[in-house]
Amino acid sequence: MKVIKIAENKKIITVYPTTTIRNALKTMNENRYRRLPVVNAGNNKVVGIITSMDIVDFMGGGSKYNLIREKHGRNLLSAINEPVREIMEENVITLKENSEIDDAIETFLNKNVGGVPIVNDENQLISLITERDIIRSLIDKIDENAVIDDYITRDVIVATPGERLKDVARTMVRNGFRRLPVVSEERLVGIITSTDFIKLLGSDWAFNHLKTGNVREITNVRMEEIMKKDVITAKEGNKLKDIAKTMIDNDIGALPVIDENNRVVGIITEKDILKYFEDYFSKR
Repeated sequence: MKVIKIAENKKIITVYPTTTIRNALKTMNENRYRRLPVVNAGNNKVVGIITSMDIVDFMGGGSKYNLIREKHGRNLLSAINEPVREIMEENVITLKENSEIDDAIETFLNKNVGGVPIVNDENQLISLITERDIIRSLIDKIDENAVIDDYITRDVIVATPGERLKDVARTMVRNGFRRLPVVSEERLVGIITSTDFIKLLGSDWAFNHLKTGNVREITNVRMEEIMKKDVITAKEGNKLKDIAKTMIDNDIGALPVIDENNRVVGIITEKDILKYFEDYFSKR
């Protein structure tokens, strides 16, 4: 199956290199998108991509925070009006329109990305495909008896309710994780995702704090104030197909795996489910 067949009818929203970070954030927040292709206005060629992890980086997770700290003296209100080209990823991983679905799976697993633009031979944007698109299209191929146990990520890095946003951002960027379970006294109490950073910056609370200009007003916020507390979880022995359906139905990319005492023993992500399909195609 060609990737374009899966993604041909998708609504694709793009931004330009000159679009402000603020407007890109607003677009991502309003449309619940984790990534936006950045294209040239004249020819629609892909020149970058901005993802929720770029926002985490920008908010203190990595080198993109320098835009706030150094160029704008920690004034977030000023920095957020910079063009998106200042923080976008320029080395964009793409797929050609004639790529097969197993090519996409290999790209997601080997390049550690969750979605990529589909382009033609002139690098013009045609569509965009995500891990969830693939899972949705292949879910009926998951064996009814397959369980999550062999696909769980066991080494889980967690956050605590009292950790500050900037410290969690660093952990996420350093490890390339888009979400962290939040644990207190060894028990799961919430989850924080890269998408939550977008929601935070787009909220009235953030807008009111932006007026002060100082980024510390936001980066010092504690996880207990912004984490999701009503967490959908999984348990060992759960059927892989059921968990995949739960992710699709609830628009979430991962479920913490807990034991009978609500302790985190792992996490199952969309990328983990793609490993099942990698095995499936390798046996054909």
